[in-house]
Amino acid sequence: MMRILLNSIALDPHRWQKGKIAHFPLSSLLSPIAESGFHFIEVWQYHISRENENSVHRILDLGDSLGVSFPIVGAYPQLHLSGDERNRELDRFKRIIEFARILRTRIVKIFAGSKGTEELDGKEYKRSVEFLQQMIDLAAATDLTITGELHRKTLLDSIASTRELLATLNTTDFRICYQPFDFRATERAVTDYAALADVVAHVHYQGRRSGKFESLEKSDIDYALLTRELINHGFDGYVSIEFVKDCAPEKHEHFDLQTVLANAIKDREYLAAVLAEYEVNYQV
Repeated sequence: MMRILLNSIALDPHRWQKGKIAHFPLSSLLSPIAESGFHFIEVWQYHISRENENSVHRILDLGDSLGVSFPIVGAYPQLHLSGDERNRELDRFKRIIEFARILRTRIVKIFAGSKGTEELDGKEYKRSVEFLQQMIDLAAATDLTITGELHRKTLLDSIASTRELLATLNTTDFRICYQPFDFRATERAVTDYAALADVVAHVHYQGRRSGKFESLEKSDIDYALLTRELINHGFDGYVSIEFVKDCAPEKHEHFDLQTVLANAIKDREYLAAVLAEYEVNYQV
């Protein structure tokens, strides 16, 4: 059964600031999220990475009391590092894994590194794959699946590079988080999804029109057609509303949480209407 999630990254105006120090603690967002009718959250890494174990337990308890769960946690590791930098990066990832375990998470979604495939030399690519495999094994030991998000400046920067990495890893403990490479082109979004449908466990939706965040219904990509492609391929995983209209004002002080949540509700309702048209069961 499909589940529609809200990504907590949409609710923080500091998401692209240096240091990525969250403006809103995750604990303060849970009640507004629940009141907005969302019960599944994809957690932005920086909403938990500076917490401690006790505070993460409190987040879980508050989520339980509100009927909110955390099936996905996002992370942004660098994979190509060596020496002490690599060890520190692994320690940071272990911390995310431990917090995800506490939150009863099912999937840890990652950026597969911070360099595109053409930027990496042979040694860096080999180190990246080895580090990714180490991460996959760590996650699998606690029954977590890693999904890699399609994105530029990562190992998953094209369909070809994604297929190459999947063949190299050759494991069911690593799946794909599908996100369009081009937010202006419906046909490419549909054909790219079809090319990877067999390995997609998680999908990111974000409405964009002329490069700016917009509602899903008014986006350059026809999300009804893309959703139909998911349905045609039997997708029954997680669809995460990642960014929404008004979530990125020019000045951070103009960010309005209730406006953003209202727009997230509109996107959810639009997606729910599309799924209902095709008589697809879903949860929100």
